[in-house]
Amino acid sequence: MQYKPVDYAETDEHRMIQETIRRFVADKLKPIAAEIDEKERFPEEVIKELGELGLLGLVASEEHGGGGHDVIGAAIVAEEISKVCAGTYTSAQGHVFCLHWIEKYGTPEQKAKYVPRLASGEWIGGMAITEPEAGSDVASLKTTAVRDGDEYVVNGNKIFITNANVADVIVCLVRTGGPGPKGISTLIIETDTPGYMASKPFEKLGNRASPTCELALEDCRVPVSNLLGKENKGFIESMVFFPFERALVGVCCGALCEAALDEAVNYCKERKQFGQPIIEFQMVQQMLAEMAVDLQATKMLTRDVLRKYAAGEDANLEASIAKIYGADAAMRVTMNAVQLLGGYGYTREFPVERWFRDAKLFAIGGGTSQIQKLILARGLM
Repeated sequence: MQYKPVDYAETDEHRMIQETIRRFVADKLKPIAAEIDEKERFPEEVIKELGELGLLGLVASEEHGGGGHDVIGAAIVAEEISKVCAGTYTSAQGHVFCLHWIEKYGTPEQKAKYVPRLASGEWIGGMAITEPEAGSDVASLKTTAVRDGDEYVVNGNKIFITNANVADVIVCLVRTGGPGPKGISTLIIETDTPGYMASKPFEKLGNRASPTCELALEDCRVPVSNLLGKENKGFIESMVFFPFERALVGVCCGALCEAALDEAVNYCKERKQFGQPIIEFQMVQQMLAEMAVDLQATKMLTRDVLRKYAAGEDANLEASIAKIYGADAAMRVTMNAVQLLGGYGYTREFPVERWFRDAKLFAIGGGTSQIQKLILARGLM
């Protein structure tokens, strides 16, 4: 009896998406994964081609060139990218979140203008939420948008913004009203707008193929028609959206677990010590079994969130659980993969070293594990 982890693909259409993205990453992403990590290079050509294949717009409507709001299909694409390069996943999903936000809350005119270009990969998208003094505490953000006739004048700073220097359009949370969550709105900002300035990308531990920048907005004039959703309702609207983001983080964590486990099993079958493959040793078997438990649990938790989100059900607490567990599991599994590969695991000759570095992000980005536990605790109370 051979162990097989949970598979998100449950329909013929999803299996076709899975086969397509697997072929694509094997041909186009895997050969360059180590290089784009080492050089900290954004693989724009990969993102563009994913769009051309229709794999970035699955959460959009068919009317706007998408896949008909296929949340599970989007998760399958995210998983297969993450197995090869988590950095590419991070940038691709920043793009997808931007598209999904506009598709979910945009006016017909906004959807017609932006969604087809994002879905096709013609334009690259991003989100600008985090600020130097408003990370997990989004309600404290200080970036202002002051109405001036038919425009908002935007001033402020954002930090740790994925795709900020390569995006054509971003979805940005700003303060249009008083203090607290009730004064926050969402704007669609085209990055060629005067006053939009992205810094040189940060040099990071992992996810190095995804550019992460500081963003300065200085007297950036944005048309009032680019208000996304309702004025002063941006915080509430973003809270509705976040379970999807956290579910896809869980997908990525599960993918890292699966890739690391596969690499470790294959290595342990071939590596011999004391006259036999090291997979014959019980201590090695125990480590591999624990890695499989983490993989299975992460994928089952995440699948539950995806199903609920796709059905329009409240999945906020389940998304926090999946993200907490998945982030910890990815760290444990990739660390054990490095350990099992020994000296080779500590080198760049094998990808487990890169996956170990990549895994750390997911207990931080998208809401830290500590914040997810606070959300969960409030639910218990």
